[in-house]
Amino acid sequence: MEFKLADIGEGTQEAEILHWLVTEGEAVREDQPLLEVQTDKVTAELPSPWNGIVTRRLRAEGDVVRVGETLLEIDVAGGSLGTGAASTAAQRPREIPAATAPAAPLSLPAAAGRVLASPATRRRAREWGIDLAAVPGTGPAGRVTPEDLQRYREMGSAVPQEARNAAAPPHAAAPPSSPPQELPERQALQGLRRVIARNMTESHRDIPTAAQLDDCDVTELVALRRSWNEELRAMGTDEHLTLLPFVLKAAAVAIRRHPTVGVRFDSDRQEIVRQAGLHIGIAVDTPDGLIVPVVRDVDRLSLRQLAQEVARLADAARRRALVQGETEGGVFSVTNHGAFGGVYGLPIVRRPEVAILGIGRVREEPVVRDGAIVARAIMHFSIAFDHRVLDGADVGRFALTLRELLEHPQRLLLEVQ
Repeated sequence: MEFKLADIGEGTQEAEILHWLVTEGEAVREDQPLLEVQTDKVTAELPSPWNGIVTRRLRAEGDVVRVGETLLEIDVAGGSLGTGAASTAAQRPREIPAATAPAAPLSLPAAAGRVLASPATRRRAREWGIDLAAVPGTGPAGRVTPEDLQRYREMGSAVPQEARNAAAPPHAAAPPSSPPQELPERQALQGLRRVIARNMTESHRDIPTAAQLDDCDVTELVALRRSWNEELRAMGTDEHLTLLPFVLKAAAVAIRRHPTVGVRFDSDRQEIVRQAGLHIGIAVDTPDGLIVPVVRDVDRLSLRQLAQEVARLADAARRRALVQGETEGGVFSVTNHGAFGGVYGLPIVRRPEVAILGIGRVREEPVVRDGAIVARAIMHFSIAFDHRVLDGADVGRFALTLRELLEHPQRLLLEVQ
């Protein structure tokens, strides 16, 4: 049977082979991960649809393969693991299942010598030079979790097995950072960085981009956020509101009033596509590069729910534990270049969306109020947009609504459901 690359997500055209998990001649079970791939959305393990023997691997690690191309061949008739399921598969080819969620446990036990772990855990183990087979797994069916790997690294291989199996503290201190490493003179783009390079090149090349730069006085918003954080501390929670949930809510309300900003553009068919859900992507910096998970139904979430969902998605993105649906369906994106001290920035529109909002660091600036110069908290923002779909007037009206909501947060609160 030929194992081919299937479409494992929204319009996936190709994927890069990051790591083979089986060798030629190895016996595999149905649902056992065969290889780890990187699409333009997520990293995922592709499971075997059959029991059998791997007879041939047709592509190498680092290869970029198109949907429909054969990755390897499996002998389902002669394999020692052959069962009724295998014989059925031999008689009738079936669709390759969608990629398993990177962080989801497998329900079947691992094949002999096979260590269960997510793609993110495997990658981190390779980076740290740790043999996964030596790490005691505490997950289902002995799966090695990121916490197991971190604990093993901190405690060392000489620590007794019982100590290594002990539960890690909920917020274990990170190991001391290693000294800076010298970069090689030449380094090929691989994995997520190659995906980012391709996507940004295509977006910059194909989208006639225009932009509007503006600022808003968020003094009242900063005071409101500080007050709410004090209330959360008094409630004994560890929650903390940043400005991003307020920006997301304001953007959602502004899109609802100016819906042309929150559409998608099918450039192949030259069609504007409107979606029912108001889903907004958030740019997250990770050790592997920029990832944009999507917060779904932003207009229906409270500010506190938004903060919780942003925190969850950002954490999953940094652990490379996002599942396919959590990176799809966005109609607008927000990137926070102010998180790293930036005041001004001009982001690139993400296809097939038609607009993206960039927000800068809030800082005190002198402004004129009632004829007097006073210090106010000012946030600069930029909106890059696809000029094929939007005109400056469309974005100007959107920006005016966005600024009004951020400068007068009590109006934003009226929109919270």
